[in-house]
Amino acid sequence: MIKNLLPVRVRLPITLLLLFLASPALASVDSDFQAAREAYQKGKFDRFHKAAGKIPDSYLLAPYLRFWRLKSNTPGNAALQRFIDDNPDTPLSDRLRSDLARQYGRAENWPEFLTQYQAMLLSNSRPDQELQCFNLRRRFAAGEKVEAEGVALWRTPRDLPSSCDPVFTTLGERGALTTDDRLARLRLALDAGNLRLAREVNARLAGDLAMEDDALTQAQRAPERLLESATSTPGQREAALYALTWIAKNDPEAAARIWDAQQGKFPEADQRYGWGQIGLHAARRHDARAPAWFARAGTPQSEAQMLWKTRASLRAGKWLEAYNSIEAMPEALRNEAVWRYWKARALKAMNANYPANLLFAKLSQEINYYGLLAEEELPTRVEARPLEYKSTPDDMKIAAAHIGLKRALLLRRLGDAGNAVAEWDWALRGMSDRQILAAAELARREGWYDRAIITAEKTRGEHDFDLRYIAPYSDLATAYAHDNVLDEAWVFGLMRQESRFVDYARSSVGATGLMQIMPATAKWIANQLGLGRKAHAGVKNPETNIRFGTFYLKRIYDSLYQSPVLATAAYNAGPGRARKWQGEVALEGAIYVESIPFAETREYVKKVLANAMFYRNRFGGEARPLTDRLGTIPARVTGTLQPADEAAPQP
Repeated sequence: MIKNLLPVRVRLPITLLLLFLASPALASVDSDFQAAREAYQKGKFDRFHKAAGKIPDSYLLAPYLRFWRLKSNTPGNAALQRFIDDNPDTPLSDRLRSDLARQYGRAENWPEFLTQYQAMLLSNSRPDQELQCFNLRRRFAAGEKVEAEGVALWRTPRDLPSSCDPVFTTLGERGALTTDDRLARLRLALDAGNLRLAREVNARLAGDLAMEDDALTQAQRAPERLLESATSTPGQREAALYALTWIAKNDPEAAARIWDAQQGKFPEADQRYGWGQIGLHAARRHDARAPAWFARAGTPQSEAQMLWKTRASLRAGKWLEAYNSIEAMPEALRNEAVWRYWKARALKAMNANYPANLLFAKLSQEINYYGLLAEEELPTRVEARPLEYKSTPDDMKIAAAHIGLKRALLLRRLGDAGNAVAEWDWALRGMSDRQILAAAELARREGWYDRAIITAEKTRGEHDFDLRYIAPYSDLATAYAHDNVLDEAWVFGLMRQESRFVDYARSSVGATGLMQIMPATAKWIANQLGLGRKAHAGVKNPETNIRFGTFYLKRIYDSLYQSPVLATAAYNAGPGRARKWQGEVALEGAIYVESIPFAETREYVKKVLANAMFYRNRFGGEARPLTDRLGTIPARVTGTLQPADEAAPQP
């Protein structure tokens, strides 16, 4: 159970405050507010004004009533500005400021736009891409040299808002947006499978550059035929490379055979890119020939090729190649924790222990999966750990009185989760670590567990690991973990990642509850447990959910060599996939994790196992190193259906 940090004499004022907020008079006002909100949302403005008129101006959520009154009319810019000035402590003002900035941007009223844009930056608000493009246009109009920023914005596989179009038109008129830039975005769009954008970019290429109208359809329906045909234009060559990629995704060996025969029709850079695409998709399929195909490609020509060339080198045990791949990455990518760790591992494997330990020492101070692994690589334990801090009674009084936090908590109680989160995040702006931790503790006491965790994770120098790794439902989770002979720290680590302890959580694919169990899996588990035909319907209940989830976790754990890595991957992506990702030979657990093809599952496994380490440290008892939890993943055994393959929580 969680230890309460405050004595009774300090908790009493907060308790009285909550009782006061729940008084009949305030309950009536809350009911009027909910009626006003419902009427506004349905466009019943007469009913809205009637309900809102019953609520005093001193009511905690009165800014929302003023906001809705404003929006129910056709307010002028001056009225919007007055609301912003009068209500600076709510995200509603930021929402209106964004609306004003958009209006001024569309009218190209750059002085007024700049006023709003700068105010957003000063309030730590992050302008969206539409506003960023308006700002680039403003800077163009002011004569600033922003061509490089505009071209960098252009080079993306994502759709951009229409406010960006004039930026690109200006770049084209000034000769800053070249044919190579246009072809680069065409390739990026095709790599990302954004065919709508690819067609749009192609339509703006000159006829002697563009691909044929039906080229992308051919690339999917008859890719080999397209590769065999003439590739007279740069656009058509991009379509052919897309066709090659289409083949490589399903059969890298066939793609390599075809490319050997057809690559002579293409420029050398395209030839190398084609081999890079084959290597990329071979690496994602854990094909041992991936490093050889990457070697024919030379320097990777995309971020995806770069990352998978490195992963293929790790999986093959080629440490020098892995080191060189990491060194060739752009600085921002190279400085990510994942690649700093593997660079250090590569240095250590090549007996460059001093530079390796320098990297490990710095990384070991970070609160993440790689920080834990780095600490275990050091010859001596680093004693300088992040500072722990427990909120004081005074901290909690200040947090409980904070208008933004109070407003967020009330919105949550009244069922407005979206505005509650917005208010909470707005309130956290500019807070010190200690203020953030007090807010996190306030959220925990309110049972707002996901917000408590997310808030506690925002601290920079002082931390409270009991808040980062809260343990609600501890009686149930501990009991069912013990019943199934599972490490309770691992069970909590998995629950934290699955749902952040939100018992009503439901994923987009239908997984439900604290341990996010799919309906089909719930039925299978109920049958295995010998329960009634409708027992699976109770999976939303925390006790049933934890009972089912731990049973399933134990089942796949036992059938997957009692490997926490394989079982965690299987819980997210299914046992069949976890087996498929095993190698032809045994693999170090950390390398298996790093080479999981699904980004979601790869990050999931890292976070669950890191969570388990922090929970074990919190709970006490015998601690296992993370490298021990990762272990060695045995070689894949093909042709055998295991019991755990009968059901999987997620496709």
